[in-house]
Amino acid sequence: MTDKYIKGFSGYIMIVLQAALFGLAGYVLSLPDLGAVSMLILFIDLVLIRGYFVTHQGEGVLLSLMGKYKGTIDVAGFYWSHPFRSVKRVSLKDHVNMVGPWATFAKDGVQLEVSIELRWKVEDAAKAQYGLSDIQESVSSIAKETAQTLIEMYPYEDLGKERVSLRLHSNTISSAYATALKKKLLENGLYLESARFNGIRLLNKKRSTEEAVSLAQQMVQEVDELDQLSESEKADMKLQLLTLLMTEK
Repeated sequence: MTDKYIKGFSGYIMIVLQAALFGLAGYVLSLPDLGAVSMLILFIDLVLIRGYFVTHQGEGVLLSLMGKYKGTIDVAGFYWSHPFRSVKRVSLKDHVNMVGPWATFAKDGVQLEVSIELRWKVEDAAKAQYGLSDIQESVSSIAKETAQTLIEMYPYEDLGKERVSLRLHSNTISSAYATALKKKLLENGLYLESARFNGIRLLNKKRSTEEAVSLAQQMVQEVDELDQLSESEKADMKLQLLTLLMTEK
């Protein structure tokens, strides 16, 4: 469902028409045997009062009748519509979402803390309102999911096997993120103005196999050089140190 913009009927004109209808009810009441007709006209006039509404600047008002979408009014003003229609309001102003921080892992196993900032606005009010359960929460969820997918595609360090790393190519990563997120938001009637990583902070670096082997060899050599320990004590210490090394994150 996409926006269908409508002009809207002026509430000021309707006030004049209702005043005339009220005057007609008074006139009919003065006629003999037409009291019931006068009350009916007055009742209709009162029901019509429910049709007034105001559209504010930077706001879209979605009108629906009997569950069917009728159109969107995005021009500020005082309007009147069917008294039994329903009105849903959507802000068309710029929004800024700060998402995170949350912990995740890069492609090379490095644990990171990531936070993002994005500026967006509603482009298609009908698509956003009827397609998303909650626009603000959905934007944050989509932004986080897209960032998570991107982070897992790249290593944190430049290992020589990847052309792009999170630590050395932040501008490239942010550009790729904005491109991917913009496409996803457009599918939901939203326009992305800007998006960037507020921070990609190193939490815990996973030790590579080469580093683990080198450290293990160094530890074994240092234990062998402890003359005050017996061979069995050295063996126990080596086992404890190697176990700690293998279980360390």
